[in-house]
Amino acid sequence: MVGPRVYTLTEANVLVPALEAAFADLDTLRTQLRAAKIKLTALEMIWGSTVNSDSCPDHEEGLALLEQLKSLEESFNTVLASLAARGATVKDVDTGLLDLYHVRDGVLVHLCWKRGEAEFVAWHHVDTGYAHRQPL
Repeated sequence: MVGPRVYTLTEANVLVPALEAAFADLDTLRTQLRAAKIKLTALEMIWGSTVNSDSCPDHEEGLALLEQLKSLEESFNTVLASLAARGATVKDVDTGLLDLYHVRDGVLVHLCWKRGEAEFVAWHHVDTGYAHRQPL
């Protein structure tokens, strides 16, 4: 059985630009999702359940918005999956918080990174979280 991807500090720091880019992508997708949901909600408020009827003047727009939402959600999940494939555990999408496995003094721990940090500067035990971050 293969265990989790364990990073050295140097390997983890090499990832930081890609992590920043991934969270920027998530921000963009989240904004687009929010806008599409607002538009769809407005159509539903105007037309009620008739928006699902072919006779509704905004039926095609409603279908297009549903397709857009599906596509955006898939893209959002793809970005999250790409982070997971690198061994990252996303703790908070909004703040851009994630952990990577690391060995410190012979013990498996998490390197803890928060968006905006130029490099990994903290760690915590695997059974604790951000509140227990300790400087490297």
